[in-house]
Amino acid sequence: MIVICLSDTADRFHGFLRSVMMNVHPGVYVSMDLDAGSRDRIWTILERWWEAEPQGMAVMIHRDKDKPMGMDFRSLGAPKRTIVEYEDHYALHRKTTETS
Repeated sequence: MIVICLSDTADRFHGFLRSVMMNVHPGVYVSMDLDAGSRDRIWTILERWWEAEPQGMAVMIHRDKDKPMGMDFRSLGAPKRTIVEYEDHYALHRKTTETS
């Protein structure tokens, strides 16, 4: 299974992903049957578009048996939370802000 989530990206990202994946919720695209090659080609297109017009963010989650919890992540942009490996699991690390 592959899940791609978009936030504040150009409209062409959404149109392209709707042509190759199911749009189950605004900004959320899923596919059960894309192979690794197709997944990588889709991500390469998104990377090139994002580099040409760096706005918003994208996160892809996909199966990888060699990674913790059997999944891996890729992202574009600056997420509010960072996914980190911790004792063979993933955890969220929030950016902290300094208070006066």
